[in-house]
Amino acid sequence: MKYTAAEWAEKKKRGMARYLLIDGILFTGGPFAVVMQAIGFFILRDEGQTFGQYFASTRTWITFLAHGTLFGLIMGFINWWRNEKNAAAGNA
Repeated sequence: MKYTAAEWAEKKKRGMARYLLIDGILFTGGPFAVVMQAIGFFILRDEGQTFGQYFASTRTWITFLAHGTLFGLIMGFINWWRNEKNAAAGNA
């Protein structure tokens, strides 16, 4: 993500934890998890399992939360450090 210097200063002031939660997990990990679950319906579901049964499964929700959280945190850290680097170089 690319921010202006003022936008990045405001996000940085609010802290890394908030940035990781909102920009990382919610805005990046959430959509990724939704796409992965849609793909998972065609690849990971048990034979004969209906759409409703797949999405009511505990395994589905655990993988959904894991995909969203892990991918969101990883991408959040990457974007945080990328924004820090750009701000330090004056490219923000």
